[in-house]
Amino acid sequence: MKEKVSIMFRGIRSWEKDGGEERFLYFLNLCGPILLGPLKWPLPTYFLEGKPEYNHVSSTLIRNLCAEGRSKGKMPDLSEFVPKSVSSRVGAAYSKTE
Repeated sequence: MKEKVSIMFRGIRSWEKDGGEERFLYFLNLCGPILLGPLKWPLPTYFLEGKPEYNHVSSTLIRNLCAEGRSKGKMPDLSEFVPKSVSSRVGAAYSKTE
């Protein structure tokens, strides 16, 4: 692996909202490397379920808020959408231009 990682963590809103899609992606992550090569053992994946009060928050919402803030030349205030302890780091990560 390029990044030398040994575990993958995926955040989901809830199994009810994201479970079907995540199970399909998990299946692809398991079978893809074995069937399509290069032959490598798949990474173990752990799913982190978000708190119910944040279930309305999607990555698209966060990306859009960050893009809006970037166009105005300021960092977005995400404190009502993500825990305050990580809001500035999430904003910085999503505000980077590719």
